[in-house]
Amino acid sequence: MADEPQNSVLIVEDEPDMNKLLAEVLSAYGFEPIRAGTGEQALDLLAKRTPDAVILDLMLPGLSGYELCRRLKGARRTNPIPVLILTALDRPEDRLLGYESGADDYLTKPFSPDGLVTRLQACLDRRRQAAADTGAIEMTLEPAEAPSTMKAVNALVSALYARTGLVPESVEALRAGLIQVVEAAADWTGRHEGRPPLRATIHLNEHRLEMAWRPAAAGGDAFLAEHLGPRSETVSAWMGAGAFDRRSESGGAVVFEKALPTQSGGV
Repeated sequence: MADEPQNSVLIVEDEPDMNKLLAEVLSAYGFEPIRAGTGEQALDLLAKRTPDAVILDLMLPGLSGYELCRRLKGARRTNPIPVLILTALDRPEDRLLGYESGADDYLTKPFSPDGLVTRLQACLDRRRQAAADTGAIEMTLEPAEAPSTMKAVNALVSALYARTGLVPESVEALRAGLIQVVEAAADWTGRHEGRPPLRATIHLNEHRLEMAWRPAAAGGDAFLAEHLGPRSETVSAWMGAGAFDRRSESGGAVVFEKALPTQSGGV
């Protein structure tokens, strides 16, 4: 019986000893390591082949890890590749920036080989599960804590790239607007006894995206009007970039709708 093909993992790490160690760990666990020392080298390698996953340091010379992650997650071809950030930066704001750049997971140094491989395998498993699931997506966002909410936002963005022909400009405008709302809601939650101001229910199928936002706490109406009102910065950006076709209000909810193009019509 033939051996199963190895999963290839692109290591982007500028410290030679750490790069070598990661390659040795991955090889020992049955992965095929591909090594890059800078973000620019990583882009050159990605132009030639598509790895199954990326392990990414953030503090790189030249192109930063954040920017490399944004580029990978902002392109339809490379968006599905799981990106596991591995860094010495362990502040909450660093972690949040990592998820806002599109990362699938975030692990800090020092690390254990078993822990690294477990997290990497979990990323690969989630990617396979998402690729196999072709049914409608139902999702709830309750932005009380920004990093965990950003994981859900990233899952939605990946589904839009994988299942629809929505152009990258529209998808990335949607992501940017959601980041703004999530950050504002997380800040509001911290000042209101841990209760988030609003909640979103999202429905996505091959033809349509609907996102309905409702107040979830006292004061949520005012938050909704400020951040998702018809003349708000976020809504103007969404409509201008074609992320949504229509905004309406019904039963206390603010509803956004988009008729989706098929994948063959995408970029």
